[in-house]
Amino acid sequence: MKKDRENALGGNFVVALIFFVLIAATGFVLLVTTLVAWLAELMGSVAVATLIVCGACIIAALLIYLLALRRPLARMQDQLETVYEVARLARNGYDWVQERLRALLKLREAIVEILRELL
Repeated sequence: MKKDRENALGGNFVVALIFFVLIAATGFVLLVTTLVAWLAELMGSVAVATLIVCGACIIAALLIYLLALRRPLARMQDQLETVYEVARLARNGYDWVQERLRALLKLREAIVEILRELL
């Protein structure tokens, strides 16, 4: 019974998180749209206002990437490369063991055949 409540709470959390992200994104889009409209009214050109806001967003995204995301993403890439390397080594070890087992089974079959011929 407790697990059912925990699962329901987890589902509620996911739904709430999705709605939160959607509402926050909608608010951001409305804020940017309002900023463009205000700048367009001040400057007399929607195209220039849009370019200014777009440029500001690109600069903000670039700064966020350079200051906060570049190092963590590089660490994640290193960790993923390590995982891929370990998986490759594990696969190679598995293949090596499989080859040895096949060789042993062939040797066993050969011994069984020799013993059958002798008996």
